[in-house]
Amino acid sequence: MSILIAIGHIVGALISLVAFSMAILGLAEWESERNRKSALQEMSLALSIPVDELDKSENETKVIQFALNRFSSELLRNRLSDLCGWVQSGWGWFGALLQTGIFLGVVWFTITDDLTNSVYAWWLIAVAFFFWISSVFFALICRLLTGRFPGQARLARKKLADTAEQRRSVMMNNDEIGSTNGV
Repeated sequence: MSILIAIGHIVGALISLVAFSMAILGLAEWESERNRKSALQEMSLALSIPVDELDKSENETKVIQFALNRFSSELLRNRLSDLCGWVQSGWGWFGALLQTGIFLGVVWFTITDDLTNSVYAWWLIAVAFFFWISSVFFALICRLLTGRFPGQARLARKKLADTAEQRRSVMMNNDEIGSTNGV
């Protein structure tokens, strides 16, 4: 009977950890969408262009220029935001490794030492909660210090580079189509 209780602790802790992680992912998705809308509203106000017209082709140059100036790697606040993004990513990886180590340790000591060690699997939830809360506080501090969320400037520059690449490939395709039609 005690083996079933040990399995119940370990499986229950894993199920709870997955449920907690899914809730955090849902919350992160909501927050990401909220931040995106906030950035679009800020851009709209700065450029005096309605939000729903920002993606029109006649406004594309203004939007790209605004984003280039706002998220330039030359600005200290953007470099700090980038650094905060890397630190936050490292913190997340450290938390995941720690949770993996705890899980493997609990399973190992439950099998080799005593079945009552399985109760320590519930520490996975506490560790996950600690890393999540500390990451949220770190993001808020980064936002207060830089005006950006961790890694926001780097992600914006990456998106600008992707946009430029898409524009380049569209222009190359148009040139190819034009040259084949002219032959």
